[in-house]
Amino acid sequence: MTDLRPARIAVGAGFFLQGLVFAAIVTQAPRIKDRFDIGDGGLTGLLVLVAVVSGVGSVLAGLVAERRSSAVAFRAALLTIGAGALLVGIAPSRPVLVGAFVVYGLGVGGVDAGMNMQGVRVQEAYGRSIMASFHGMWSVGGILGALYAAGVAGLDVPFVGSLLVVAAVTTVVATVSARWFLDVREHDPGLSAAGLDLPWRPVLVLGLVVLVFYACDTGILTWSSVYLEDALHASSAVAPLAYGAYQGGALVSRFGGDLLVRRIGTRSVVVTGTATGVVGLAVVVVSPAPAVAIAAFFVVGLGLAILVPLAFASLAAAVPPAARDVAIARMNIANYVGAILGGGLIGAAASADHLRWAFVIPLVTVPVVLVVARSFRAGDAASA
Repeated sequence: MTDLRPARIAVGAGFFLQGLVFAAIVTQAPRIKDRFDIGDGGLTGLLVLVAVVSGVGSVLAGLVAERRSSAVAFRAALLTIGAGALLVGIAPSRPVLVGAFVVYGLGVGGVDAGMNMQGVRVQEAYGRSIMASFHGMWSVGGILGALYAAGVAGLDVPFVGSLLVVAAVTTVVATVSARWFLDVREHDPGLSAAGLDLPWRPVLVLGLVVLVFYACDTGILTWSSVYLEDALHASSAVAPLAYGAYQGGALVSRFGGDLLVRRIGTRSVVVTGTATGVVGLAVVVVSPAPAVAIAAFFVVGLGLAILVPLAFASLAAAVPPAARDVAIARMNIANYVGAILGGGLIGAAASADHLRWAFVIPLVTVPVVLVVARSFRAGDAASA
């Protein structure tokens, strides 16, 4: 029997790198603002640009996977985010910084698509649910990336130097890991996307789940600390704990979710997780004190973080094998649509001095997942 552990570790390393590089760049936003003298609006524009370009990167990853393999697409995208981090670090002017974020955004989209393509392939080879643990590695990378950014800022390490290290680590780990990716072609490389049998219904239905999650996730990333500080009068030291608690819940959800899927099935986990997340969001909205809100954000992460890995695994089970990579690349675009919509809608409510009501938006949209829960395939990779 083939030992699949090297492939699992290698793909997990790719998820980890994506979270690490993202956090190492985004959490240094204040240093970017100071270095290039840009305001909140300019920074928001850069982040929106990354989201838009990431959609292009996801499509490109699908094209590469069609013509070569998802392993090639994943490796190229990982090297691209490393190059993007390097360019962001050394950019001497605003126009070059914009170009650097375009490169980084293309890599982000490619990695998001490629890592899920490879993840579902490894899960299928294992014959049981392991997809959630891959996304757990993304969360670990994100937490370590944020801690790294805080550390280099505290030690007054130059911004350029901090991202040079990130770029070097990404390049080395991606190059070493790539040899263990599952390099399998799904179909004749001469067959174009137009010739693939790609059913759109599961892409759109499960893509709606991805969109709803990332709209909520982006809102929490952007506004949870502001909510605690401005609406609940938490101190500047306590306010960031809201997002930390959310990520803590996400870690528990993703590293424990696979075991739960094996025991009660995918659909039951989706329904339970969604209901748990809705309860958490309701408590966030009515929280009388920072401590209650922090606990509620933990519950939100605990419930909702399992949805995306199970959506990608279910899509892989719902489409023909020859169309799997293309389907994943196209559904992945919902990630960025959700991020833009979530950040925009929740931000509009928050900027109108209704911070408490801002979190009503995910509270009323997340239950949509319950309506489409039957679209999730039961059990594990064997159903594929």
